[in-house]
Amino acid sequence: MQHASHLSMRRRVVGVAFATAFLAVTTASPATAAPPEFDSGAGFPTVGNFNTVTLNGTDQLTSASIAPFVIRDDSGTLSGWHVTLLVPNFQNGTGPDCSTGTTASIAGSNLSMNPPVVSAGDPQSTMTGVTSAGFTDFTTPRTVIAATAGNGAGTYDVAPEILKLIVPANTLAGAYCTQATIAITSGP
Repeated sequence: MQHASHLSMRRRVVGVAFATAFLAVTTASPATAAPPEFDSGAGFPTVGNFNTVTLNGTDQLTSASIAPFVIRDDSGTLSGWHVTLLVPNFQNGTGPDCSTGTTASIAGSNLSMNPPVVSAGDPQSTMTGVTSAGFTDFTTPRTVIAATAGNGAGTYDVAPEILKLIVPANTLAGAYCTQATIAITSGP
């Protein structure tokens, strides 16, 4: 008898900017500049649901996508920035972190993603010092895109790669979820 196992990822987007930059102007008062951010007009990065798998006694592969998004750094500080992805273990519970009533889980270390494709979003932006990286295991925040100090000014189009999750053969049938966090932070 085959059991269907439903996997979903709660959608949560967090834009975090820890530093406020100051730009010196001709007057004695500093002016606040905007920190690096996800361009809300282009859409925030959101994680879709994983495809349903049918348990059959072998490990199964499922996938989900992250919506394309745009990074904008108008700060003028050239202090760099980085984008992180955090995906905790998948659990068969409920609630905001999926832990209420949990009886089983799928290890978040079974999750992988190749490096996102990043390109300059306008002629003034340059890819110098801007890199992307792929990982396996996002149970701790992983820097998937970064701009080094002195770089990253302008606009960057991001096409994330597919998230791939291995569902172990011994997984208990049911619906699983987790709370993913994608964040952008000032500084390399």
